[in-house]
Amino acid sequence: MEFKQLEAFVAVVENKSFSEAARQLNLTQPTISAHINSLEQELNSRLLIRTTKKLNITQRGLLLYDCASNMLNMRSNIIEEFTGQNKKIVDLAVSTIPSSYLLPGILSAFTSQIPDVYFHSWQSDSLGAVARVLDGSVDLALVGNTFDEPDCCFIPFCKDKLVIATPVNQHYLQYQQKMDSGTLDFSDFLREPFIMRETGSGTKKEIDRYLEKRNIPASSLHIVARMNDLEAIRKSVAGGLGISILSACSAKDLADTHQILMFPLNHESAMRTFYIVYSKNRILKPHVKQFLKFVTNFY
Repeated sequence: MEFKQLEAFVAVVENKSFSEAARQLNLTQPTISAHINSLEQELNSRLLIRTTKKLNITQRGLLLYDCASNMLNMRSNIIEEFTGQNKKIVDLAVSTIPSSYLLPGILSAFTSQIPDVYFHSWQSDSLGAVARVLDGSVDLALVGNTFDEPDCCFIPFCKDKLVIATPVNQHYLQYQQKMDSGTLDFSDFLREPFIMRETGSGTKKEIDRYLEKRNIPASSLHIVARMNDLEAIRKSVAGGLGISILSACSAKDLADTHQILMFPLNHESAMRTFYIVYSKNRILKPHVKQFLKFVTNFY
């Protein structure tokens, strides 16, 4: 259950109209209907009865309205109490790398210019973040991959390189010497133990694309572990479990402190792009549009 769904339900009840609720919340009417349907399915209860002439609220709907109104008022009061004012809110879904390595700098720069906007962010993989945009529970998503979703618009805002991250030991220092002499190739790493991201991550999809472009079957990698937690992968590489392919921005801090070695993949397919995503079916509020434009131009 999301706040967006409760907001939609309360707006419909108070306005006694789906279309008026959509106008008030800057959403499309199908999005309002989708929120109500999701609530009814999750609660296994009929909340509203809509006919061509009239909108009726069921007894269960009235109970939910009381609860939802209190929850939304509490949320508003908490935000006002802790921020000192009733700020405009941008709800974000953010995949792993943008969440840890891109979003903090973006938010710092944005709020220094426009301080009256408050952010809620949820971290997931790229697939999960786009799903939140589609179901209307967030305004925007920052992800490391595109998907075949005709209802979404993917705007590129940042590029990064894929790199091989390895432990710091004598074995991999020899690889560094080969790199310095220009004789190192990705094929040299195929016999090394690999730690891979799980399916659903943008990094994993970019790795698959890179291997396909180089005509390297994934089965040729010696995979010793699969993890869905980027921080666990970083620590495992630094601890000597194996090597991994990472975005350069997520490995740079460890390389700068000599906890890992970082080897760039010198191939055009080793570049990856990060995107900001919004739904074509959603009418974005002015402050959300402002943030969207800011992110698009930030880099």
